[in-house]
Amino acid sequence: MQVCSWGRMVYGLTLASVHFYVLECQQVWVYFNRLKVMDLFSRYVFRQVLNALVMILGSLTAIVWIATSLKQIENISGGGFFLFLKMTTLAMPQAMAIVIPFAFLIACLYSLNKLNQDSELIIMTASGATVWRFIMPYAVLGIVVSLTVLASNLIVQPASLQKLREYIIQVRTDLISHVLQSGKFSSPTGGMTFHIRDRAKNGNLLGLLVSDERDPNQVLTYLAEEGEVIKLDGRGFLKMSNGHIHRKMVGDDGVQIVKFDQYVFDLSEFGKAKSGETYHKPRERYLSELLAPSEAERQQPKTMGRINAEIHDRFSSALYPLLFAFIAVASLGIARSNRQGSNKLLIYGFCIGLGARMAGLGAINFLKAEPSAVWLVYGVPLGGTILCVLYIWFNMAPELFQKILPGFMTGKRKRQANHA
Repeated sequence: MQVCSWGRMVYGLTLASVHFYVLECQQVWVYFNRLKVMDLFSRYVFRQVLNALVMILGSLTAIVWIATSLKQIENISGGGFFLFLKMTTLAMPQAMAIVIPFAFLIACLYSLNKLNQDSELIIMTASGATVWRFIMPYAVLGIVVSLTVLASNLIVQPASLQKLREYIIQVRTDLISHVLQSGKFSSPTGGMTFHIRDRAKNGNLLGLLVSDERDPNQVLTYLAEEGEVIKLDGRGFLKMSNGHIHRKMVGDDGVQIVKFDQYVFDLSEFGKAKSGETYHKPRERYLSELLAPSEAERQQPKTMGRINAEIHDRFSSALYPLLFAFIAVASLGIARSNRQGSNKLLIYGFCIGLGARMAGLGAINFLKAEPSAVWLVYGVPLGGTILCVLYIWFNMAPELFQKILPGFMTGKRKRQANHA
């Protein structure tokens, strides 16, 4: 069966993608090892955070897959397990753009906390190593994760979502022909309601009612004695016989009634624009499609706002893994004893990373209404990274900041003395 073969292919591609990502990280580690960019300790830390990332990412991916599968259950009723696997897998890349950076943040915080609890950070600091030495493996892996997110946003996500939309349209067509139950109202898509009185032995629909409210200016109601679902060239059509069309315009109390002997309704119109071509939301489009919107979309400020926000979201979201690497190092990269509450700093680091990502999402939503807010979209990750670097530098060279802010440094020394 085609569904079976597609399911196996998607499942194989998913396993191949995970395997490729692990191999890519390993190749990066080998490459930097040959270039002597990272010393022995840095390579050791790189392996630690990579192992943590793989485990955490696998756990979060399983949770996201379960949540995604629950959303797709209504679309794949009666389609079989392989159709279920295929559609849920195609829906994953959209969520992975958020999951992968957070998995990286958790992995960084976990590995740094473990190094601190095992006193490895204290030993390295006592031997003369600075915090910049700890940043190298996290920055390298952060760049790899950023490139992975960018590739997913520009290539994998639009390809998977476009294919997912095609299957949703196909499943909704099959839903009408096979899954509609007698005496019950069903809504396979927003604004469309179907009802049948009974089903004939040959599978035809008896006593058919179709309510189409997708157009905000009118409501169309189709009543037919019999209906038959026909597939032609990969498209689904509902052939209705002996019925009426009731058309009611908004603001008009009158109803126009048209009688027909036969009427064909294109079921493939689900998810399609008025032009007959499949309409893809901004998130489902490739970058080239976003940069070349249609003339009708150019005339709609709200649509252009969503397209503009989608373009900048795809690029700005790839900056957060590097920000998360610096947040983790700023929070736990400085050697501390266990009594100074490293677990509390771990929670602080995660909350700061979560707050930065929420601020970024808020900036994207604000950009939809205000095009000049593009600086805020990139200002959150880039500004956060600069602040983390200044904070790390502040803790490494307090004498420099003492010359700049003498009053602040005096107060800081008093707080440290009271804490000790």
